[in-house]
Amino acid sequence: MPAALLMASEASFTVNGPLVVASFDLFGITWNLTETVIIQWIVMLVLLAVMLIITHKMEVIPKTRRQVIAEWIVTFAQDMVDTTMGPKYRGYTTYIGSLICFLLLNNLMSLFGLKNPTSDISVTGAIAVITFVLTQFNRAKTGGFKGYFKSFVDPMPFMLPFNIIGEIANPVSQALRIFGNMVAGMVIGGLIYFALGNFAILVPAVMSLYFDVFSAVIQAYIFTTLTMAYISGAECE
Repeated sequence: MPAALLMASEASFTVNGPLVVASFDLFGITWNLTETVIIQWIVMLVLLAVMLIITHKMEVIPKTRRQVIAEWIVTFAQDMVDTTMGPKYRGYTTYIGSLICFLLLNNLMSLFGLKNPTSDISVTGAIAVITFVLTQFNRAKTGGFKGYFKSFVDPMPFMLPFNIIGEIANPVSQALRIFGNMVAGMVIGGLIYFALGNFAILVPAVMSLYFDVFSAVIQAYIFTTLTMAYISGAECE
């Protein structure tokens, strides 16, 4: 079941799927508008507003803090790409910068009393699929038609099924890693609050510092780093 919505009361503690805000029928299929979708739209609107503000009226020589922040973000993303993928992959800087900002803000939404969209497997799975597509694209681009298919039978033809399994396992493990950590943080935090009852007021700050901040930042960075490693590592010689 995708995502995890925690509900705790004095009598029970349960883990359910994402909250369905509205449902509608289209082409004979029932579509659910969930809390996850709405929060992601909020995240995208916030990122859009921030980027428009800090990049407004930019100059060759920065004279405002807004432009300094904007240039720092670009430099940070470019350094990540240069370090992990190499300078020849700088074309991915825009995507990598957008990815880490998107994941980071999604992971931090619990600080504002909202559900982390990354605790929904459909979200992390969709982003992992994008990584998988970019990985296959880079392999085909660098190796051509022949090199692409040859990479699946290296070093010996009998390795074909294992190489295919390995390719599929990469996005699956990538999606489950961040999903598992986000859900685990919610579950552990919910269980502790539930167990302590009225005394839970003594621990929320410490719990939030780790699960809502430290773990959120680390998981966004790891996911982005793995994305870069998978894409650049798929290069055919």
